[in-house]
Amino acid sequence: MKPVQKITIATKDKKSRTLEALFDSGSFYNIIRKDSLPETRFANYYDEPCEFGTAAIDKKFQIIGEVSLIMEIDNRRFDDIVLISEQLSLEMIIGAKTMQGWDISIVNENGHTKIKVGRDMRDPDITTIV
Repeated sequence: MKPVQKITIATKDKKSRTLEALFDSGSFYNIIRKDSLPETRFANYYDEPCEFGTAAIDKKFQIIGEVSLIMEIDNRRFDDIVLISEQLSLEMIIGAKTMQGWDISIVNENGHTKIKVGRDMRDPDITTIV
């Protein structure tokens, strides 16, 4: 089973909510279900939905827009673009692009799975321009 973790998400205007996100290294993109967003004002909706294929035969998955979110786990913050769908059965998926960029690891210890965020958007090596 893939790890699900409580995560706090926030929009540019600091509207936030806590939800459960699936950390899926098999998915490249981050995806959020539209009704899981704390605020839709900053979402960029597409004129026409984009269709993604799924593992099921003849099934399509529609992405209707995108939004920039700040995410937080255990006081570690990271940000990225998140695709929006009305068809997602989960509240949110964190994909490999964000996991690699922010050094997010899935750690298994004694039968317990935990998410470890290696970089924080407030770290000096992230916020300093040399």
